[in-house]
Amino acid sequence: MGFFFTFVSHLKVHPYILFFIVILTQGCSENTLVNSYIDLGSDGWSYEESLTDSLEVVNPDHYHEVLANLKINRDYSFANIQLKISLLKPDSTTEEFPISITLAEKSGKWLGSGLGSTITFQKPILHRKLFDLPGKYYITLEQNMRLENLSNIISAGIKVNEQEEIF
Repeated sequence: MGFFFTFVSHLKVHPYILFFIVILTQGCSENTLVNSYIDLGSDGWSYEESLTDSLEVVNPDHYHEVLANLKINRDYSFANIQLKISLLKPDSTTEEFPISITLAEKSGKWLGSGLGSTITFQKPILHRKLFDLPGKYYITLEQNMRLENLSNIISAGIKVNEQEEIF
């Protein structure tokens, strides 16, 4: 830690600016309710395998953004992926959403980021989603490509960010 402050002092950065930068970077993750990647087996993602995560909504008067987290191997055979999202609400009702995510351009260039053989995607799938009840929600993610086993998928998961208040 001392090395960092010595390094920063040589950059002639005003302490207030450094403090402001630290506050900004820490504040970016305060609105994240869940951010998960669930590792899949070496065989890939089975059509029958569902991935479930949960989150606690304490502000039902805010919009939320739901993103799909994916890590794939460069050998993945498709330019897209079809997913099915199921949302189990605190009142035991369920909503389902079919989702299509484009992973590559027509030229074959991947739209994710990464070095080496792993490409990471974090794609918005539900924007300004209303979680209208306080309590625990369960989000289930399934591959919906109609293949018995979708190979070269390393992990998948969900990220949910709390957005602005509904007026």
